[in-house]
Amino acid sequence: MKKIEYFDYLKVAEEMKVPDDVLKKIEKEVKEEFPEDKMMYELHVLRALNSKYWQKEYKRNIRLKTVSNR
Repeated sequence: MKKIEYFDYLKVAEEMKVPDDVLKKIEKEVKEEFPEDKMMYELHVLRALNSKYWQKEYKRNIRLKTVSNR
């Protein structure tokens, strides 16, 4: 498990029931923007989770998988 130093985004992700694959995607994208700044990294992951924008894409992907499995 990652050591959280500034913003406990993992706790927020758990409370929001963010799927692991979605969290990993957010972490990867934010790490590309802030590779050397841990505080900014954690802050922006937290902001991305709280924005709930990820839910729109996640729900769309679920619908696409359901349609393609028919």
